[in-house]
Amino acid sequence: MAHFRQPDYLTAQDHPEYRIRCPIHGFIRFSQNERQIIDHPVYQRLRLIRQLALTEFVYPGAAHTRFEHCLGVMEVATVAFDHLARKNGELLETTFRTVSGFDKRPLAVARQLLRLAALLHDVGHASFSHAAEAVVRGGIGHEHLSMDLIRGEQWLGERLNEVFWPGCAERVAEILRGPPELAPQLQVLKNLVSGVADADRIDYLIRDSYHCGVEYGHFEFRRLLESLELQKGPMQTLELALHRDGIHAFEGLILARYQMNTQVYYHRLRRLYDIYLTRYHQALGPDQFDTVEKVLVENDVTMLARIFRDASQDSEAGRWAKRIRDRRHHRVIHETGVNIDAFGVKRAGQVLEDLEGRFDGIDFIFDAFKPVTIHSLLRPGDPSDVGGDDLTLVDNSGGCRPVTEESQILREIPKKFQAARIFADVDPSNSGTRREIEDFARERWQVRGGH
Repeated sequence: MAHFRQPDYLTAQDHPEYRIRCPIHGFIRFSQNERQIIDHPVYQRLRLIRQLALTEFVYPGAAHTRFEHCLGVMEVATVAFDHLARKNGELLETTFRTVSGFDKRPLAVARQLLRLAALLHDVGHASFSHAAEAVVRGGIGHEHLSMDLIRGEQWLGERLNEVFWPGCAERVAEILRGPPELAPQLQVLKNLVSGVADADRIDYLIRDSYHCGVEYGHFEFRRLLESLELQKGPMQTLELALHRDGIHAFEGLILARYQMNTQVYYHRLRRLYDIYLTRYHQALGPDQFDTVEKVLVENDVTMLARIFRDASQDSEAGRWAKRIRDRRHHRVIHETGVNIDAFGVKRAGQVLEDLEGRFDGIDFIFDAFKPVTIHSLLRPGDPSDVGGDDLTLVDNSGGCRPVTEESQILREIPKKFQAARIFADVDPSNSGTRREIEDFARERWQVRGGH
């Protein structure tokens, strides 16, 4: 029996007869049935949710949206699935067929569910994406809202079940949620959307670097997709592996993730405007965004209009709105490297205390974000009880070993990074005061035992 399988389409309405232009992937094609989901108001709302919040204040081209990103993730996930079907179609078909509802046309059902999961994975993002997520609905995260929207009959649930098949919405949510709701045989679908080398990361790294005008996020993602392999895992699972020919492309993905995080996503001014947005939302009060309906009624356009209106008000919300409207931001006067630990964060906090005691009347902001995960690959020498991702490298003879045993680059790239910054509200024209604060902060950092 040949390994090759070409996934077919469930109905005539599932053929990709429509197309939309994309600066990253060229044409992204979709079906008449998928168009009914894309045209739904809940999904169309993503046209007005910027991918990177107010990053355009730093990188002016970064005005792209969650709408195009989600389409891109659907495209990347589909390309990955089709490559796997060409190489391991028999294995995919046999595995999926053991799941209820996949017995007749397993590849067609799995492919359609994967496309829908990729398309809808970010549908629950509130205004400004991650920037004010800690405030919206008690900080439960956009993933929970995505589940509510996909499963909710009043939102996308009814449309998904009517257009595709009864129970489709629940299946899509299971793929995005993962275990224990997801059948082990379908874990590979989740891993294609969100995993070690997933469609989500591939698209946002390439897309964000393109719109920001930087080169950090570029890597050979098409080569990486072609190099994906499948292996049998425990409990009837299928695990993604990597052919040895794709190791450099995978190294490029991890390097791109490191550089985009340190240079773009956690750029000092981008972080500062995220802080302003968070504090503005906090000043409005949690009851402003405590239900699904209240979240959906807002988007970046309506919230920016609200910010511009509130900027003229003498209130706590107006204070942060005015800074955003006028782009009158604090200035960084002290920052650590990107490899500090909890001890370094504590030392930076002590420097802040020294600054506040020395410069009475100056408004300071302290930004010490939690450690950011670059990757969680298991490496030689890691303690046996440390959890992580294990990506297997496969050579032409069928030999297998962990990818980190082959790649020195992956053994050396930090798994996490963390930094701390102190900002001060100083007039840009008053260089003397700023220099005095910077010198004092540098001195106290040394005294406090920093490096």
